[in-house]
Amino acid sequence: MDTKNIHATDHSRVIIHIDIDCFYAQVEMIKNPELRNIPMGVQQKNVVVTSNYIARETGIKKCMLLEDALRICPKIVLVNGEDLHDYRQISYKVTTHLQKYSSQVERLGLDENFLDATSLVETKLKSKHENITAKGHIFGNNENNCDCGCQLRLTVGSEIAQEIRDSIRHEFQLTCSAGIAHNKLLAKLVGAKHKPNQQTLLYPNSTCELLYQLQNVVDIPGIGRAMGDMLKNLGVSTIRELQHLNFDKLKFAFGEEKAKLIQNLSNGIDNSPVKSSGKPTSIGLEDSCRNITAIGEVKDKLNQLMNRLMVLVSEDGRIPRTIKLTIRKFDSISKMSNRESRQTNITTSLFTVKSNSIELQQKSAQRLTSTIMTLFTKMVDVHKPYHITLLGLSFTKFLERMNGKSSITSFFRKNVEVQSITNIENKNDLTTSPMECTPFSYDLSGSESEFEPSPKKTKFSKLIAKRRCFEADDCPSPSKLKVADLRLSSAKNVSSDSSDSKNSFSDDNSNSICCPPNVDAAVFKEIPKELQQEVWNDYKREMNEKQEQKLQPVIKKPKTNTLLNYFLKN
Repeated sequence: MDTKNIHATDHSRVIIHIDIDCFYAQVEMIKNPELRNIPMGVQQKNVVVTSNYIARETGIKKCMLLEDALRICPKIVLVNGEDLHDYRQISYKVTTHLQKYSSQVERLGLDENFLDATSLVETKLKSKHENITAKGHIFGNNENNCDCGCQLRLTVGSEIAQEIRDSIRHEFQLTCSAGIAHNKLLAKLVGAKHKPNQQTLLYPNSTCELLYQLQNVVDIPGIGRAMGDMLKNLGVSTIRELQHLNFDKLKFAFGEEKAKLIQNLSNGIDNSPVKSSGKPTSIGLEDSCRNITAIGEVKDKLNQLMNRLMVLVSEDGRIPRTIKLTIRKFDSISKMSNRESRQTNITTSLFTVKSNSIELQQKSAQRLTSTIMTLFTKMVDVHKPYHITLLGLSFTKFLERMNGKSSITSFFRKNVEVQSITNIENKNDLTTSPMECTPFSYDLSGSESEFEPSPKKTKFSKLIAKRRCFEADDCPSPSKLKVADLRLSSAKNVSSDSSDSKNSFSDDNSNSICCPPNVDAAVFKEIPKELQQEVWNDYKREMNEKQEQKLQPVIKKPKTNTLLNYFLKN
């Protein structure tokens, strides 16, 4: 990739990659300060997954076998790190802290985060143009920089990175390393150049120099081992070879889309955005174990995992809707292990939601255990010998917890109270037009505001409103009119002593039909005679029904099979 092409790429962003140094080890040293000055490692099963830098100076490496680690450093102190609870807690606290600087923060595992500082840099540049100096290390040389302003933006980005690292150390007693560049790929690569507790800045003109220092194409984030093997079959193992590989060969092996991605990565081009990370899509735990061969051992292990998992769910605050079981079976014939998973939906009613926690009561736990064991029997024939070497449980597809005014039960309960009052008050009230709109009323004195619903409109009301609207030249569409514009009567039109004189009229043939007192006389006059007669008959029938209802109890018996009753019963 020549200098001309480097200058042609987009340098408008400022991306910071934050990597917490030996994260698990630091958490353990915070919990036990006596471990700070001695070689220590975090053990998971028979592997030392990480260690502090004192241990690394003796030759300990990440994910080293326990046997090898003890041989290299016999004095190493090992801490069990199979329970990830404390690591997860601190990890999310760090991410939340980073979100104070930018809303665009993307988690990468428990110990890494990308932060898009572009907007923050622009804000700082508006108020500051002097005394801007790069913080930390600068990779490569500063010659032949482009004139797009990227050097100034990235320099300000290095100041922000230093500020962030200082704040994390002050807030959490954690040291971090950082990389600053114009895209995610380069920020991650350059951040690894100086560790621990240091940061490195990369200007675009040094991109090729950084890439050429990589030993193999699989050292590029995004190109895994399988892809590396396919590239090796094409005669490609170094970055230079990949950059000069004929695109048609790359396209034939990987397809056009993936070939373009690989080619871009080899040239340091990464336009992927920093995706804001929300809560995790799944919460799970796995535990390797010695061969489990009895159903009772399986249940005991799953109960242990469930108890630990519920702690994480309670801290997360969301209610799970799906549970997933993962197992690893050892085949004694092939001497190979096979990993398999099954999942199923679960009802949220299993979980008891309290103000500060989500719990699983005994009966619910038994039901959930039965569901999990059903998944287990679908993957394992319990009537034949089996050897389980790993069990895992995870929850997915969460439902946000709703409390107080936001809960659906609260919504229905509030409305049934209003409905009951409305029914009682309006039952014997004949002075108010049944088609008159009742405005919403707000009661701000209580803890919850309640709205009084408007009475339903009759079919006749809708018909009259539509007819009036269509006959007027400048009348808007009925769907766009306010409710108050469509009402047909008001209290002024209701008068018992004027129903015969003012609300009746004669047509050309002197055949008069009485106008009901709850209908606008002018509107009534405009409709056809047969419809007038139908309206009058409906009015008389309604009046007779209301008179009969006076002798009956005021409150109606609610219907049993309604959505409202379902929620109230539950």
